[in-house]
Amino acid sequence: MPSEPSGWVQDWVRRFVQTESDDDRLDSWVERTCGRIMAELPELGSRDGLAEQIGEAIREHWLNFLIQLPQPALSFRLVASAERISRESAQTSLPLETLNRIYRIAQQGTWEYTTELISAVDDSRPERTELLIYLWERASDWIDRSINETSRVYHEARRHIDVGRNALWLETVSRVLDGNLLEGRRVSAELGGYPIADHHTALIVTTSEQRQTMEDLEDACRHLAADLGLRQPLVVRPGGRQLWIWAATRRPMPLDPGFTPSEGPAQGMRIAIGASKPGLVGFASSHWQARRTLGVVHPDRKGVHQYDQMELLVLLGCDETVDDFIRRTLGDLGGALDHQVRLRHTVASYLAAGGSVDRAASQLSVHRNTIRYRLQQASALLGRDVGAMSSELAIALRHLDVTHGGQLP
Repeated sequence: MPSEPSGWVQDWVRRFVQTESDDDRLDSWVERTCGRIMAELPELGSRDGLAEQIGEAIREHWLNFLIQLPQPALSFRLVASAERISRESAQTSLPLETLNRIYRIAQQGTWEYTTELISAVDDSRPERTELLIYLWERASDWIDRSINETSRVYHEARRHIDVGRNALWLETVSRVLDGNLLEGRRVSAELGGYPIADHHTALIVTTSEQRQTMEDLEDACRHLAADLGLRQPLVVRPGGRQLWIWAATRRPMPLDPGFTPSEGPAQGMRIAIGASKPGLVGFASSHWQARRTLGVVHPDRKGVHQYDQMELLVLLGCDETVDDFIRRTLGDLGGALDHQVRLRHTVASYLAAGGSVDRAASQLSVHRNTIRYRLQQASALLGRDVGAMSSELAIALRHLDVTHGGQLP
């Protein structure tokens, strides 16, 4: 097809625009298209006044499209009534997918209407196919641009809503955590109906990766909520690369000690989980447990860290006094050489296995005599038998691994 339509196509389009711009024809088009949309999306009928708004947008879209149709190139701008619908839909939680469906239904109606009109054209005319392509390309382009711009307006409105809501929630949460807001009903109301009387399990999702954005964190949060079966968790953005999450359950939330996120963005994050606690006090205490847990985990240690699984480490904390205890306890076993690291790993496995050489050997996939030999080497470096100092040694080894990434500064 030539870049410029033939004279016959241009004449047909001019007549079409003039005819369709007639008030009666315009009313008929709006009624037919709006009726089709409401029939295919009956749930829209429960939203007071939306049908009238859709009718207004159809009229405005069609008139603007007719004005642009004869032009060499479409000059598109989302009509004001459609922009209002998009913003109000974001504010009232009408899914964006439903808005896009409205446009696709209108597009189908346009296709059927223009096909019907062109079927009346003498099929012996060589320009008939050219006209069909011309109309379809213009209509498809208009619909595609409408959907793209509607999506932009919708997401912009959602961002404004989310920012405002997050600011209010963060203020409320901060007051609860600081002990300055102790009325459960008020907290629940300010947090959008979050059930404050239930048990609460607090999670903190964070990353130190510069390339990861807040969108990545929120995506990780969605995957994590799905993995844990959480329904409508409370999510607050405190700033930085971190999300605070609370899950409310009628009973303490059971959590597998070995829980790991499924394949997805959550696997690349650090996730701290507090113990499940009831009421307003539990809401705050579970969060503080998660924060303290995160505070003793080395930034390079990604994955899930449960307070219940490392309570002693969290209570011990990390400061120069603690690090001195680690140095004294480990002695030469705390070095950075490969054989020292290997011996520490063997000792940790042996202690975790309750002092069973056979279980440690099975876990490390080595012969039990290898475990015995390494334990003798470790005892020589420590200056004492491994079994005689198992409690202190277990804490020291775990602190070195979890908090310092295997090497004291």
